[in-house]
Amino acid sequence: MNKKIFQVTAIASLIFLSSCITSLQRLVTYTTVTTDNRITGNWQYEDLPVKIESIPGSLFFKYITASISASGEVKSAYDSKKDSMLYSKSYVVDFTKNGYHYYMVCSLIKLGNELFVDIAPVDAKPLSNSAEKDRDDLFQGGTYIPSHSIAKVIFHSNQTEFRFLNSDYILDQLKNGRVAINYEKDDLFQTNLITSSSKDLQQFLSKYGNDERLYSKENTITLKKI
Repeated sequence: MNKKIFQVTAIASLIFLSSCITSLQRLVTYTTVTTDNRITGNWQYEDLPVKIESIPGSLFFKYITASISASGEVKSAYDSKKDSMLYSKSYVVDFTKNGYHYYMVCSLIKLGNELFVDIAPVDAKPLSNSAEKDRDDLFQGGTYIPSHSIAKVIFHSNQTEFRFLNSDYILDQLKNGRVAINYEKDDLFQTNLITSSSKDLQQFLSKYGNDERLYSKENTITLKKI
């Protein structure tokens, strides 16, 4: 697989997430997406303020629809009916870091008794107009592939935990033939990309999702309500 693709797919995780194993396919589809508004609100992760909103009511969605109206185009903000069904029940994660304003789509799925989230980058806007070309190179270049980070979600009274997949444990299971999901590894950039289908990912997490070895303490992000 193209090494430049691996380099770019890793960027979303390295910016905000700790996970070093991501998925080419989304975990959550329009037929399996669920909602839980406990995930919404203003949060704090270390020194980083984070906002999570339902997409239809978010400032990001209003910006998209306003841009479409300003262009004079007559079209939906969604690319298809399936997209509409998925994103109308999804959330947008909004934060600023290193001179960029980032937006990520956050979709939830219930598998067994566990709740999981699929997070993928959707846009990044430079705080300085001089950096606009960098944004174009990152999100509009021909080799950009948005990969998906997967985590189990645990709600507490005023905190939410995102327990991201433990790449070391998963790769050890893969190498020993104990689990059957496909992946590609790039030694140069030290990244791993799961290439299994959405259905296979759902079956995998349905079977192993309650095994705590599947998650990494080092890759757990705790958001505190503010």
